Amino acid sequence: MDLSIHQLRTFREVARQGSVTRAARNLGYAQSSITGHIKSLETKLGYPLLKRLPHGVRLTQHGEIVRDYAERIMLTIQEMNGALQPQGEAEGRVAVGADPVLMEQRLGRLIREARYRYPKVTVSPRQVSVHDAAESVTRGETQLAVVAFEDGTGMFPDGLVAEKLPPLTLAPVASPTLAATPVTDSARPLRVLTVSADCTCHLPLVAALRSRYGVDVSVIEAGSVGGVRELARAGYGLAMLPAPDDSLAAQGLQVVPGMPHAELDVRLVYSRPDHLGRAARSIAELIRRMPQPATTAGVPGGAALGDMLVS
Repeated sequence: MDLSIHQLRTFREVARQGSVTRAARNLGYAQSSITGHIKSLETKLGYPLLKRLPHGVRLTQHGEIVRDYAERIMLTIQEMNGALQPQGEAEGRVAVGADPVLMEQRLGRLIREARYRYPKVTVSPRQVSVHDAAESVTRGETQLAVVAFEDGTGMFPDGLVAEKLPPLTLAPVASPTLAATPVTDSARPLRVLTVSADCTCHLPLVAALRSRYGVDVSVIEAGSVGGVRELARAGYGLAMLPAPDDSLAAQGLQVVPGMPHAELDVRLVYSRPDHLGRAARSIAELIRRMPQPATTAGVPGGAALGDMLVS
């Protein structure tokens, strides 16, 4: 079976994007070229790989099988390239996945540092949920992933490394008016803001409100860290954000007294080190050496979540 690498790369991008149009834009091909690659691949394999929909495409059962193998093939090619160039300057593209909070807080600094230290390496950030990080690395969609979570039990399967990084320190924040209103004031609706249902940052705050004050809360998904910050600034609810005290006033926010500060576990997730190319290994080392983010004053370092209720 004579399969072309560029056809597999094209199919992988269409599968990732769920759209021929987006795949063509990302790869720099005309849509007709993308369609031609897919049709040729389907002819060689003898099975339809995509089901055309009014808006995008969906993988068939055979398409899902080919997608998984295509990811592994492309990852193997990347490993081969890294093995052939063990010396000299690192170069290439490294896809780094991160959950929304770490995407904002740490990946910006990583990209700046990488451009300075490894000018021939391009860091390609991909937003992944904490629950999808392992799968994205396994499939080769990302070479590295950085995620924060409260409990990672069973999250990382055999064959993946989940290396511990400095924890993510979270502060309970709200607008000055809301922060000064007692939690027990029944006249106001109590809302906790979060990026999405997959984000774990809000869980310590929800648990503390229920256990300490016996109140239930509404959890509102804002879609992004910026959305959470904007809603909190507008007085719509409480939020857990990785902001040090000295920057809160400028954001129109302040720490809520009597609410928990927290530390979430942060892990760098990747395949076995011998599966990483030189560029990915270089970026992984940068991630390890990045200074620990500034923490909120008054949070006892290393304490368990249950011990971090501060008045």
